[in-house]
Amino acid sequence: MGPQFIISAEDARALAGAAFIDATWFMPASGQSGRDAFAASHIAGAVFFDLDAVADLTSPLPHMAPGSATLSRWMAANAIEPGRTMIVYGQNGNFAATRVWWTLRRFGLSPLILDGGMAAWEAAGGAMEAGAPKLDAAASGPDLHLINDDAMRWNDVLHHIEAGDALIVDARSPGRFAGTEPEPRAGLSSGHMPGAVNLPAGRLLGGDGRFLQGEALEALLPTHDRQRRIICTCGSGVTAATLHAGFTAAGFKDVWLYDGSWTEWAGRGDLPIVKS
Repeated sequence: MGPQFIISAEDARALAGAAFIDATWFMPASGQSGRDAFAASHIAGAVFFDLDAVADLTSPLPHMAPGSATLSRWMAANAIEPGRTMIVYGQNGNFAATRVWWTLRRFGLSPLILDGGMAAWEAAGGAMEAGAPKLDAAASGPDLHLINDDAMRWNDVLHHIEAGDALIVDARSPGRFAGTEPEPRAGLSSGHMPGAVNLPAGRLLGGDGRFLQGEALEALLPTHDRQRRIICTCGSGVTAATLHAGFTAAGFKDVWLYDGSWTEWAGRGDLPIVKS
């Protein structure tokens, strides 16, 4: 039996009344737009979650976690009620679907991740469409409250580094982690936080884009100590959510996400950076 928050395309097709949320997002330098990809093709009836717009726009950092008012407005605009089954997916290997899953669950919601993303849905014969969704927006948004604040700040991460009491797991590529490859954001030094370990987010997925489960997943994680505090980080808090999902699926109880991630850490200029 797989993790309770991951659903197969076959099981998703059998659900009535589910709200499908397209979380497609591309790196800024790619020249691609998630919104354009959604307009071109998406799961029938799906709505689009713009990671850069449904965010804390007061922060200078990209796509930081939104507050309750911002998320409530998005849900009202897309006619999604909190009690409705929500299924999040992406068009590029669920690259950002885990980030939206993490965002929603912080407010006590119980979203599911479509295993294998839109490709799996199409392969299962699921209905597709193009263009803008047809919605009857709600008059007002739900009364949301932050239930699970598992977003960590840079000073908290620094505290744990100095105390040596947490495992920091970095989802970026080995080259960026080691400081031998440049960061995609111009002017940002590569490298990693002292004591961090590298686990590229893509390693948690099989060749078909589906999440590893059971022994295959546990082989990648330090499952001998499930009570240890885990801090997931990446470039800007997106693929760190894939690590968060993996550790959560494996039964870890104390899992956090460093929201500002490497963009904030290296961008500050006053925090320790290791290159090796």
